[in-house]
Amino acid sequence: MLKRPVMAGIAALALLAVGFGAFALAARTDAFAISLEDLRHRYQTAHSRYVTLGGVQLHIDDRGAGPVIMLIHGHYQSLRIWDAWAQQLARDHRVIRIDMPPYGLSGPDRTGEYSPRRVEQLIALLARQERLKRFSIGGISTGSAIAMRYTLAHPDQVESLILVNAPLVPIPPGLQPKTSAMLGFLENTLFRPIYRPKAFYRYLLNRLIANKSVLTDDLVQQTYDMHRKPGNGATLDQFTSALRFEASDYGKRSQTTAQQLGSVRVPTLVLWGGAGSMLPVSVGCEVTRTVGASRRLMVSFPGAGHFLPIEAPDAAEDIAWFLGTGSGQSARPPAGTVQDCTR
Repeated sequence: MLKRPVMAGIAALALLAVGFGAFALAARTDAFAISLEDLRHRYQTAHSRYVTLGGVQLHIDDRGAGPVIMLIHGHYQSLRIWDAWAQQLARDHRVIRIDMPPYGLSGPDRTGEYSPRRVEQLIALLARQERLKRFSIGGISTGSAIAMRYTLAHPDQVESLILVNAPLVPIPPGLQPKTSAMLGFLENTLFRPIYRPKAFYRYLLNRLIANKSVLTDDLVQQTYDMHRKPGNGATLDQFTSALRFEASDYGKRSQTTAQQLGSVRVPTLVLWGGAGSMLPVSVGCEVTRTVGASRRLMVSFPGAGHFLPIEAPDAAEDIAWFLGTGSGQSARPPAGTVQDCTR
């Protein structure tokens, strides 16, 4: 006969299993989700509007007047990452930001396709609807690949390309971001299939952001909430899978991303977090050397990491300088450090 402490232990484990099962079921049935309407009420900006394109109610922030620049965010981000830069650039530009589905405040895609290529299609539809003849385009992280490929596909539209912490070249194994075995286990067994708690996003942001002064509770809460739309877990997984497939597909069947980068001919500005919280500066230099444009420049920001628009808001001055619209044009960018990437 089992002793009383053993029976108590078994009972406790059984209760834990039941509790975890109930939690998992609740998570998978969107019990912790926030409605899109509520999210929009919380996080849309004074310049937010919603444009229906190709079966998607696309959230955009559209402000300012002048030469147009379109900004594309990256993985685990939303258009809000550009807030500080958009505010500064809008002094001399019309700045259009989008929430690429399934991120941010954009609605579901009725086609059921969530992929970087689909985002490129939506950008083309948006440019047509807004009658954008010529504009600059910028992207951060994953968004940089989208901006680059859109540039190549629409050479008649894009005037300049801005690449921010852009992983567009092969990264040597020793420089690739490391993930702990425990985090990998939790991601594969708990976070991805069941639920990503707020603690996951705090850990993620802490890992990517070097300038800890900007790592606020509000930023963590916003990032967490933006990934709580109904059904977001499945659509995010679909986008991530498409992202990985595209990276492999380009390398095996078409051009590699680096080869595509070598085909870029428009003026290109590469901006990089000098602290290298995700990718070291040497990768940024390789990106810059690979760009095929005759006018290309890399500018880094010491102390900043992967979320550069949040960590180095004054970097917007260098974008305006590069585009020739900043005040008091000088021979060098006013904010960052020019990197010598010839070596």
